[in-house]
Formats: sequence, structure tokens, C-alpha cells
Amino acid sequence: MPFLAARDVTLQYKTGVYLITAVSGASFSCEQGDRLILLGPSGCGKSTILKAIGGFLKPSGGEILLDGTRVNRPAPDRAMVFQEFDQLLPWKTALQNVVFAIRTTRNTPRKEAEEEAAAQLRRVGLGGFERRYPHELSGGQKQRVAIARCLALRARVILMDEPFASLDALTRQQMQEELLGLWSEARFTLVFVTHSIDEALILGSRVVTLSPHPGRVIEEIAVRHSADLARKYPEYAALKERIESVLFKDQLEYAI
Repeated sequence: MPFLAARDVTLQYKTGVYLITAVSGASFSCEQGDRLILLGPSGCGKSTILKAIGGFLKPSGGEILLDGTRVNRPAPDRAMVFQEFDQLLPWKTALQNVVFAIRTTRNTPRKEAEEEAAAQLRRVGLGGFERRYPHELSGGQKQRVAIARCLALRARVILMDEPFASLDALTRQQMQEELLGLWSEARFTLVFVTHSIDEALILGSRVVTLSPHPGRVIEEIAVRHSADLARKYPEYAALKERIESVLFKDQLEYAI
């Protein structure tokens, strides 16, 4: 059985008197330690699927399984990093934000929690920034704090909703490289939402392409390690062209 599996998942939500189907009959899976990318145009339900994996949204049809158990509520084994930078508690320092997450999910003494939080902040390159408040940090630094918080929770699955979309190109590239480095150390399962094909190929070991609204799975594509792709540019170009053709063809059919 796959470590994470979505089986014929349909996700709906209400807006006023209307019932909106965001995702229709989506099925995909990944193994433990995979880097699963949800890729598609805006409004295709990528973020909605991520919320369902996190347990924040219950499927109206189908099921999501994690290690054989149905997901029906949030739990510390799944941690989420959002695109917005205001996901940190503004009245707490970087260290206190991470400590708060540790102490609210585990019965950890404060001193031990502070030591672990400091270690995780150093791990993401924020040694020396422990006493900074969110308003004193850059966008990239705030995202590092959020990632440190996930690592401190010892989450088996880290869910990331376009976390680097608002960063400048250089910082975004740096954060991508740092995320791959952290994954190499901790080997968590990553589920990452993006609408960038390049980002999907850089970060992913498995890419799930989604159609426009309502989202449905078009194709699952296995990707070799990004380091291999970097050394074999023709392979990278071929994969990018394949994904572009799949997404463009589906969007064209949807428009017609």
C-alpha cells in the first residue's frame, strides 16, 4: 500500500447558495520520502487538495489514506507551510514561534523545547536570528522559520502551498536548494503545490498534473533526482515539454 494515497477524491465547498466542486475524482499516490508536486493552473484545486491531506477539509467523495489510515482531521504528523508570510505569531520571536509549536503538540519541558527550536533554526540557516520578531525578518527568513517549525514537530509529511511564490527570483532559487538539502537530511515526505513547471521539476520526484476547474488528475510523472536533471539538460527539457503539452492540451480542450 502506498504511504500517501488519494482515492477518487471529490472536494466541494459552499459559497452562499452555491455548492462548488473544486476537485473531481482525483486519484494519486506516493511512497514515504517522495517529493510529490501538485502542478496545475490557478483555480484547479491544488490548495484544496493540500488542505484535505492536512485534514482541514473532509472529502465529499472518496478518501485520503496516510500509511493505511484514513485522514479525517489535522494531526502533528502533517505540518503545513503557507504562501503568506503572516503565518507566524507576530508577538513571538522566531525562537518562541518554534517553541510554541513544540510545546502545544508534545509534552516537552520548556528548556528542552528551546534547545530543539534553536537547533532547528540553525538547521535552516537562522542561527543568530532567534530573538528577531516576524516584522524584523525578510520574506525568505519567515519561510525558514515556518520550515524550522515543521521540522521541530517531527512531521512525517510536510505540506507546502506555493511557499516561495512571493519571493524574488534569487531568494526563491536559494530556498529551493535549501529545501532539497533539508529533505536530503530528514527524508520527510513532501507535498508541494506550485503552478511553475520549472519549480516542479527542480523539487519533485513525482509530479501530478491537474486540469482546470474542477481539478482532476491528468497524469502522474516520475522525475529523476534534480541533480541528475541538472547534469542532463536534454532530459530536463524533454520533461518540461511533455508537461507543457499535457497541460496546454487539457486547457485547450477545457476551453472548447
